[in-house]
Amino acid sequence: MTRSWTAAALFTALMLAHRPAPVRADAALSPAERKSLPAEVVTYLDRRIGCNHWSGEDAYDAARGRQIAAAVKTLRCDAIEADAKRLRQRYGRDPAVRKALDAAAHAEG
Repeated sequence: MTRSWTAAALFTALMLAHRPAPVRADAALSPAERKSLPAEVVTYLDRRIGCNHWSGEDAYDAARGRQIAAAVKTLRCDAIEADAKRLRQRYGRDPAVRKALDAAAHAEG
């Protein structure tokens, strides 16, 4: 029984060690990256990071709920997916833009 358990544990450890790292977006773009991307993409990325942040916030009281609602409205989070689709259509051939859009979609705000 111990030998079987040890083999299973070793196999699991090896499988986990060889998994590709999960995509984790860095919320901040370097100044060089910001300059290299179209301005409307940078604006979208900033909004997306903000929307990701505010969507994970807890409205623990009425004032906090109003603060969250105001931020979501200011950032136009209700349109974020449509804006991403539009930018992907417009800049879809630019690998740097695609990479930035993919990273922002998974970034924690």
